[in-house]
Amino acid sequence: MRLPATTLAVDAAILVAAARGRSSGALLQAARAASLVTTDRAVQEARRRIELGLRRPELLGILEALIDQATVVPVAALAPMLAEGEICLRDAVASRNGSVADAHMLALAWCVEADVWTTDRDFAGTGVATWSTSNLMRALAAATGVP
Repeated sequence: MRLPATTLAVDAAILVAAARGRSSGALLQAARAASLVTTDRAVQEARRRIELGLRRPELLGILEALIDQATVVPVAALAPMLAEGEICLRDAVASRNGSVADAHMLALAWCVEADVWTTDRDFAGTGVATWSTSNLMRALAAATGVP
């Protein structure tokens, strides 16, 4: 198995799962092994999903503590790469649904040479490696020799 990049772009779904307790340990483990980055848009999306979608505002404090493990990049800083990211996602093989909602995550990954930690398949065919939580944890364990 290939090792993850030293920088991981964390999408909103991973942040939500971590706040719910499903992968908070994984997020903390990943933060010890790599630099975590995300966008302000992903953070806003995670907050919105927790507060409005899940109706669990009590998890917002946990989310904020988890976000402290990452560098949050404003989407405005990624503007030069957003249009290219949208085109690339629109043409991506895996989804072919035309969604460009994650162009900010793709632009972030390109700008900081990161792999993307996500539950989405939309990044396939974009030239960026993606990791599910279970495969990321397995690769990190193999890299450190700790099961």
